[in-house]
Amino acid sequence: MAYNKINTIIDGPLLLKHAIQSHIEPQLPRNIINKLVKKRLIKTIKKAYSNVPFYKEYYDGYKIDVTNINSVNDIKNLPFLLKEHVRQNFPGKLLNIHTNLDKCYISGTTGSTGKSVNFAYSKSTFFFYLCTSLRVYTMIGYKPWYKMAFIKYTPLPSLNIPCLPLFKTYHIPSIAPIDKQMELLREYRPDLLAGYASIIYEMAHNLTENDRKIIRPKIISLNSELSTIEEREFISQAFSCPVYDEYSTEETWMIASQCKYKNYHIFLDNVYVEFLDDEGKDVGEGEIGEIVLTTLRSPVMPFIRYKIGDIGSYTLEECPCGRHFPVLKSFEGRADDIFILPNGKKISSLKLLNTFTKFIKSDPKLMNEFKFVQEKFDYAVIYLIPGEEYSEERFKELINQLNIILEKIVKIEIKIVDSINNQGKIKRKAIESLVSKRNK
Repeated sequence: MAYNKINTIIDGPLLLKHAIQSHIEPQLPRNIINKLVKKRLIKTIKKAYSNVPFYKEYYDGYKIDVTNINSVNDIKNLPFLLKEHVRQNFPGKLLNIHTNLDKCYISGTTGSTGKSVNFAYSKSTFFFYLCTSLRVYTMIGYKPWYKMAFIKYTPLPSLNIPCLPLFKTYHIPSIAPIDKQMELLREYRPDLLAGYASIIYEMAHNLTENDRKIIRPKIISLNSELSTIEEREFISQAFSCPVYDEYSTEETWMIASQCKYKNYHIFLDNVYVEFLDDEGKDVGEGEIGEIVLTTLRSPVMPFIRYKIGDIGSYTLEECPCGRHFPVLKSFEGRADDIFILPNGKKISSLKLLNTFTKFIKSDPKLMNEFKFVQEKFDYAVIYLIPGEEYSEERFKELINQLNIILEKIVKIEIKIVDSINNQGKIKRKAIESLVSKRNK
């Protein structure tokens, strides 16, 4: 079973509207921003109850009167949305009843947990998401005439404007071998390089003296996984340019992104973020809590009080950049391991994770959950909970792609299991290397 994506032909007026709005809103006074958040949050909840069967059934089961949700604090009365709910109810009960799925953008993710999650959003939401992505780059100095290269498993739609050299984008496949990725980087020579931290870190290690002369990005933006300050500094020194980071999920899109002052501004026009203790109560400013998200711009399939398994803290201190969105002070999550091959070569966990994601996107019911563990330099195991439409032949295609990434020198064994132990952790890793742990 595979889902089709909508035609991503750019709607100029709609895109312009979202672009202007997304760049003005962070500059508004904080009290205005809070009023907009409250309005969107309450509207999202009430529309979801009226139009999304899952939420009506879910809230009725808790005997919740949605008409009493009239403030931000009132959402504490609502139960959490879990990834398991999404997996079990998509597309049936989790879609707005007025939705034509054929006109939606449909995607999927493993996150870093190995559990496949599929979701949908409208053309208007997709264009809004594109504009929040653009804001990520304008926050750190991007100009429309810069050439952009994105490291992703699928290419983004291009904003090509006839006769004008603006918004030029190039694609570097995230699952390609490092030699191919470096070849494309030399060919494109982007002004802005954006992609997975571990892959760009690997690129930085592979730069030659000649590369340093011809590959001269003005800005690098890291995404999709946790990176350390040390890694970002190494990348910055290798490419001789500033390096910035963002924080997002496939399901909700942008959560927060760094400005030029290296502060992570929470995108309150896209998501409402809660930081909660073990009892589900708000933690104070600067205190660590579990991050829970509510999407504010996706009426087709809203995520309300969605637990993503990450933890972090926030601050309301003003940023010198002039944006009034609160700042994500710290966050932890998405920390997968690097595979070390028998020849000593290191393989980014994201290359492996994206290979699984590619198959989950094309075959959402191929697998329910997996964990890929490197137990020895030359031996790894996939612990697999098969999906409803599991196919040995199709899964062998995935294994073949993993073998190419691992240079065919690591034996991969598949073990079919009924459950995968999370060992009580909030955030379970889908990609784990016992070898890299022993070599730290």
